[in-house]
Amino acid sequence: MIEYCKGPGKKALDPADIDVCTYVSLNNEVTITDIAEGLDRAFRNHPRLAADQEFDAVVHSTGMLVIRAWLANQARPAGMNSRLKRLKHLIGVAPATWGSPQASKGRTFLGALVKGNRQLGPDFLNAGDRVLEGLELGSAFTWNLAHLDLLGQQPFYDKGPDTPFVTVFIGNQPYEGVSSIANSPGTDGTVRWAGCALNTRKITLDLTRTPVERDGPGQRVSITPWVGSRIDIPMIAVDGRDHGTLIADPEPEMVGLIADFLQVGEDGGESYEAWLERARRYGEKGKQRMLVNPAAGASIGEGEAVRFFKHLIGDDADEPLDGWQQFIVHAVDTHGYGIDDYFLELFLVAPDGTRTSCQQILSDVHAYGPDNSFRCFHVQLPKGITTGGKGLIARVHASTGTDLMCYQGYGDGMKVLTADAEPVELNLSALAEEAGSFFCPFTTTLIEIQLNREPLPLNQVSKLLMFLPPKTSGPPG
Repeated sequence: MIEYCKGPGKKALDPADIDVCTYVSLNNEVTITDIAEGLDRAFRNHPRLAADQEFDAVVHSTGMLVIRAWLANQARPAGMNSRLKRLKHLIGVAPATWGSPQASKGRTFLGALVKGNRQLGPDFLNAGDRVLEGLELGSAFTWNLAHLDLLGQQPFYDKGPDTPFVTVFIGNQPYEGVSSIANSPGTDGTVRWAGCALNTRKITLDLTRTPVERDGPGQRVSITPWVGSRIDIPMIAVDGRDHGTLIADPEPEMVGLIADFLQVGEDGGESYEAWLERARRYGEKGKQRMLVNPAAGASIGEGEAVRFFKHLIGDDADEPLDGWQQFIVHAVDTHGYGIDDYFLELFLVAPDGTRTSCQQILSDVHAYGPDNSFRCFHVQLPKGITTGGKGLIARVHASTGTDLMCYQGYGDGMKVLTADAEPVELNLSALAEEAGSFFCPFTTTLIEIQLNREPLPLNQVSKLLMFLPPKTSGPPG
C-alpha cells in the first residue's frame, strides 16, 4: 500500500501513521457496540489520534460493524456528529455489513472451518455469544444500526464534506480445500455478495390502515429512494479471491484502487464519481463469476429454481443471473412488539395473470435466533427479473397462537388472521413500477410488516376482560 501511495500528486503514507487494531470479542458479555466504545477509548489515549484528529479506516469482516457502531454511538444527527467529520475514508474489504450465514452455526463448525488451513478464516472465530448475535443474519443489531446510519433523515454517508467517502471490495469465489465446508451459494465463503454493500432501501407494508382513510386513500406501502444526498456504495468484485485471500494475498490492482481512494476529496485527487466509475469497470470481470446461473450446473449455488420462471420472463437456464439479493423482514404489531409466527410470500404476475411464487428463487431463509420476528431471505435473481414491468403481489399471514387474540390487517378487504385463516393480500405492482424494480442485485432490502393485534372476538366483549355481573341485593332483613 505504501508503494502505491508514492509518486507525483499522491499523499505520502508514513508507516508510522498506520495503526492496526486488535480487540476482545470472545467474552460472552461483550457486544459489538462495546467494542466500538473501546475504539473510542483507544482514540482518546492515542498520541496522534486524540483531539479529533482526522483519519482513514480499512476494515475487514466484523470491522465494518465496529466502525459503523462507533459512528452511531454518538447518538447525534449527521450534521452534529463529530465522529463523522473525523473519518475521511472508509474502505470495507469483505465486510460483514449485514452479518454472515456462518455466525449462527456454532463454534465447532467455525473451528472446523479453519482447521488445517493456513489462510485467514472468519475473524469472528473467537467471537463471544453477543458478538455472534450481532453478526447473525437478520439480527436486530444490524436492523437498528441501518436505521441510524443508512436510512435516517440525515444519512451518515452523503455527498457533503463532513461525512466519509466509503467503498467496499469483496472476493468472487468461496473457500477451497478444507474450508469449503463453509461455502453457501452467493458468498465469498463467509460474507454474502448481496450483504456487503451499503446500498439499501426499506419497504414498509402498513396493513393496519384501510385502503381508504378519512383524508383520502391510505398510504399503506412505501419505499425509501436510492437517490438523494446519499453516496452510491456498491460492492466491487475482486476476481479469484475469497474472504481470506482477499487480504492474505491482495490483488494488486485492488490495492492500487484503494491507494487512489485515499486521495479522493484531497487536493489533486479524483472526484468520488470518477473513482467509482474506474472501480466499477475493474469489478466487471470479477462480477461475471457471481452471475453464473446455478441451474446451468455451476459449482456455486444449487437447484433449478430459475427454470420455474422461464414462462414468466423467457429465461434460458444457460443465461447468467441478474445477481443475488437479500431481504431482511421484520414483522411488528401496533404496540411495537415483534410477531414471531408469520409468513410472507411474494408472487410475480405475468401479463396473462399467471402467478409464480418467488419461493422458487429462494436460496435460503434464516430466522434470527433471539427474536424470530426478524427473518433474512436470500434469493437468486434470474435473468430479466430486475428490469421491472412485472406485476407483484404480497401475501402475509400471522398467528398469535391463541384464540383470545388475533392479528388483523387490511388488503383488498379486512382480514382476521388466525392459524387457519386466509392471508392478507396486497398488490405491490405500483410500488415496483415506482421503484423501477422490487429486485436489485447485490443489495439488501429491508421490509417492515405492520399488523393490528386485537382481542377476539372483534367488536364484542373479549374473554380477556369482562365486567362481572352486578350484585343483586338480598331480601330485606
